[in-house]
Amino acid sequence: MAPLRVGLAANPTADAGLAVTAAQRALKALEAAGCVVTHLSGVSWSETLDAAMRARDDLDALVVVGGDGMVHLGAQVCAQQSLPLGIVAAGSGNDFASIAGLPVREPERSVHTILRGLGRPRTIDLGRVDLSDGSVRWFAGVLSAGIDAAIAERGRRMQFPRGESKYKVAVARELPGHKPYGVRVHARVTSGGDAQYDGAWTLIAVSNSGLLGGGIPMSPHSDISDGALELVRAEPISRAGVVRIFPRLMRGTHIADPRVHITQVDRVSLAHSDAGAMAPTASADGEPLGSLPLTVTCVPGALRLAGAVPAAGAVRH
Repeated sequence: MAPLRVGLAANPTADAGLAVTAAQRALKALEAAGCVVTHLSGVSWSETLDAAMRARDDLDALVVVGGDGMVHLGAQVCAQQSLPLGIVAAGSGNDFASIAGLPVREPERSVHTILRGLGRPRTIDLGRVDLSDGSVRWFAGVLSAGIDAAIAERGRRMQFPRGESKYKVAVARELPGHKPYGVRVHARVTSGGDAQYDGAWTLIAVSNSGLLGGGIPMSPHSDISDGALELVRAEPISRAGVVRIFPRLMRGTHIADPRVHITQVDRVSLAHSDAGAMAPTASADGEPLGSLPLTVTCVPGALRLAGAVPAAGAVRH
């Protein structure tokens, strides 16, 4: 039997550079298992993406090392392809790996899980994003377009702290200048029919996995294999009110708040509305996408994921 041809793509800056060590350990484990490894890591996310796109037709699997941003990269390469994606979770945020039941910060165990799962990869849903410039992006976790996107942008600029605490600090720094965002929403609801919402929102997101920000269950009942997405909207909430609701958000009990609405959809369009402030740059899996308008569509079974176990709500590690 010919050896497996594996592309290895790592983010050298993930988890303040600690992912470099994880990538080295993953490489050794792959080579020890007899894999032929192609190094795809560049000096930037976009350079690594370009290298992986060029190599994908000559690979049996793509393995990404890092956090949710590297999962996002892997989704661009492997969406609607026969190429399976393996994840060595080694970032400051590993939300998707947690939801998928994958090891976190255990490179050798991750490689073992990936190789064991290649024979029967799990197919999962992805969100397809059609942007106003005609480009297409895919996401595995959560697309953010409200204060959650503004917090993600602030978190990307922060060097310290790392992990879950980074998101909490970003929240505290973003809130003082917050004004509800005007967004017009047109959704195709899975229960039947279309729905339109035009107003000002503190939070607006489209969720596939349900988890973001280092373990926050944005939509606790999301499932990466149910053929649907969750549209999450929060009506205007004062800065003090956001502070009060934040502990509930951490526990997933915010869904009982009457100002929070979660609707299961398979397609949703977001555009700017004069009902509120200009929405921030949208992000997905913590990576910047672009400005509104945009359209998100659920694509069932779009990704073949090596080693994942069935999800059962927002699992936290």
